[in-house]
Amino acid sequence: MALIHDAIVVGARCAGAATAMVLAGSGHRVLMVDQASFPSDIMSTCYIHQPGVARLSEWGILPALLETGCPRLTRLTHTIGPVAVSGRIPEYEGVDFAVAPRRHLLDQVLVDAAQAVGAEFRPRTKLIDLIHREGRVVGVRLRGHDGAVSEEYGRAVIGADGMRSAVARLSRAAQTVDDGRRTCVYYTGWRLGGDEVRIVESHHRSLSVIPTHHGVSLIATYAPQREFWRIRTDPLRFHLETIRELAPDLDDLLRNTEPVMRLTGTGDQRNYFREPAGRGWALVGDAGHHKDSITARGITDAFAQAELLGQSLAGRCGSDQAVDAALAEFARRRDASVAESYAATLTTTALELSARRLETHRRVSTSAALTEIYLAALAGIRPAGVSG
Repeated sequence: MALIHDAIVVGARCAGAATAMVLAGSGHRVLMVDQASFPSDIMSTCYIHQPGVARLSEWGILPALLETGCPRLTRLTHTIGPVAVSGRIPEYEGVDFAVAPRRHLLDQVLVDAAQAVGAEFRPRTKLIDLIHREGRVVGVRLRGHDGAVSEEYGRAVIGADGMRSAVARLSRAAQTVDDGRRTCVYYTGWRLGGDEVRIVESHHRSLSVIPTHHGVSLIATYAPQREFWRIRTDPLRFHLETIRELAPDLDDLLRNTEPVMRLTGTGDQRNYFREPAGRGWALVGDAGHHKDSITARGITDAFAQAELLGQSLAGRCGSDQAVDAALAEFARRRDASVAESYAATLTTTALELSARRLETHRRVSTSAALTEIYLAALAGIRPAGVSG
């Protein structure tokens, strides 16, 4: 068995490319593969909260992302029922804005950054199987774009291949928490421009407006999962009716225009934790933990996990024993890193306007200090106590 790589990363989207970049930047030999062609788009809220933007800045790749024309989002308005809380997006580690890059641009910037520090990248390459030796994962069997099958060996195989992760399935990673599906979501894109994020909630409905590249804003509409089977028979009707109900001013703007992004959506928004690591393998991003997109925490949390795994493995790829100890350390720390955002997401997916929530929102709306705390809680900068 010829050991060529310290780490083999399966998946090159925001979790995988960030992980490969962090590991290669620490001097490790990294192979990254993905079955997709790059650049390519995927369905996503695209939103990155300030802690995620701060990591992009720390990694030195924020300028490259902003050069793609990604707008800085500086204001956020959150309306619950009749009450709006509005203010500037609060600062975190010198970053006072959020971003929402289209994924074909974000993912390519991350892939380029990983390659720039030495990671090898093979697109259009599919994982067929994991290779085991004496109960430990020691490599991967791959099929390239030309159909040729190859074997690659490494100290650690890292699954960053999404909610339906092949690495998770092949390593038999146990699902440790399962809170099911809570909402369904549909997206369109319209030319609205601006730098303000808008969230509107009513009983059993939610809407968000997120500016992204080229003056386009993503409009996402949410409903409880139990309504998905009815909604899916005419999703465009649901989408437009929700916009009309929750944001009549926005409905007026859209009435005589056409969307620039076709309607897309899903009812498969799972909420779970999988076992994060084992002997010779680990899971990052959606492969190991997924939550509803309604709070748009996925990309930001994926960056945090990439950094955490990189810290755990740094300088410890000299032996199988050292790697397994590092992966066990990552496993112990992973859940704590996303526990708060997971709990906040489950609360939000209830889509219920309780009297307590409305009163809290009303109190926050009358205070500049509470508004700043509230917006910081939405971004994951501080605990969500005031956000009710």
